[in-house]
Amino acid sequence: MSPFISVIITAYNRREFLKHAVRSVLNQTLDKGLYEIIVVKNFKDPEVDRLIEQSRGKVIELDAASIGLKLARGIEEAEGEVVAFLEDDDIYMPTKLVRIYDVFSNDEKLIYFHHNVAAIDKNGKPIFDKLIEHSNVNEFVRAESANEKKAIFAKYGWSLGLRNSSMAVRRDFIKRFVNVIRLFPDAVDVLLYLLALSSEGTILHSPERLTLFRLSSTSASSVRFVEDPETRFRRAVKNSIRHALARHALVVTAGLLDKWLAKYTNYDEASIIGGVFSDWGAWLVKPLTNYIIGNRPSARYLGTAIFGLTYLLNPTLAKRLIYYYYTKFSHISFSWS
Repeated sequence: MSPFISVIITAYNRREFLKHAVRSVLNQTLDKGLYEIIVVKNFKDPEVDRLIEQSRGKVIELDAASIGLKLARGIEEAEGEVVAFLEDDDIYMPTKLVRIYDVFSNDEKLIYFHHNVAAIDKNGKPIFDKLIEHSNVNEFVRAESANEKKAIFAKYGWSLGLRNSSMAVRRDFIKRFVNVIRLFPDAVDVLLYLLALSSEGTILHSPERLTLFRLSSTSASSVRFVEDPETRFRRAVKNSIRHALARHALVVTAGLLDKWLAKYTNYDEASIIGGVFSDWGAWLVKPLTNYIIGNRPSARYLGTAIFGLTYLLNPTLAKRLIYYYYTKFSHISFSWS
């Protein structure tokens, strides 16, 4: 008998949390015969590999930092009617898969399910986080028609499209877009929501907190938890570059899917990247000073420092340079087959 749900867990160069993510899926209250686990990672982990083998799941080794590549590979291997996602540092609540099973088995038109999360720290302890609470939507939301989808988007924006670990989709719906998903290095969560908004089928959001979302210095989206200033700055810039490329791809995708979506994704991503630089105005002087007094390793950050200072002096010029650079080298060709 084929499983009803396929859970895709993704990891890249991070081992410390993966076993907890896997165990949270293995410890679900849903009948084990109703779901399978697929782990996509770029390293060996005897403990995790043994757990997956015992559960008759699948381990896929893929040396790719791109979130889109990993998820696309997992979707291709999925046998379940529904596909759920889990990042390696997050944790499912014990009843999550029962909830997914209930909502999808009772509504054949449902293609996209999203829910709230609760924040935890690096040790798994509950914490309060303003950003998480601000993005959680604390009411049930349902939309089926195009007009209903436009209405919920107008009211909630992208809040119903945040965090891969909060999402489950019907496989028949998402497999049509595998070749698009694999092109996105980041922002796949927003992409999945965009695809659901532009496709036939029902969208459902629940205020239930069915996933524990980990905030730590190793989380790709949690730069603010990195203590070392230079590391924090480098991570912020790296994330901004990756996010800019993904956002540019979103603009192209939205334009191909639906004109009403295109106008909401076609904003000035360069302003956001520029903001990252400007937030670090005081620190940007440090590499310049170190370089002048002979600290040559700081030369690695010299270009970024100069560019950051350019933004402080002439934001318009800096934004134009950013936009030109990232769009020039991120042309994307889409295949919908």
